[in-house]
Amino acid sequence: MTKRKDENQNKQVGYVLKKYRMRLTDISPSRRKFIDDRSEKYFDYEDWISEKTLMNYETGKNVPTIQNLKKISNRI
Repeated sequence: MTKRKDENQNKQVGYVLKKYRMRLTDISPSRRKFIDDRSEKYFDYEDWISEKTLMNYETGKNVPTIQNLKKISNRI
């Protein structure tokens, strides 16, 4: 099987996102709780990211767009 060239960089981005999300002490470490909490606090209950998308970012399967990376990083 051929590996993607940027797979390692994808995982590094995902590791950083997950590391900072897990450091939050005011909510449960689950992705769903993080999304719900941030949706309530910052997005007026608007859906801003799915749990599956966040999981794919954190595991390096997908790379967030600059726009989504800004949304996530500003809320962590």
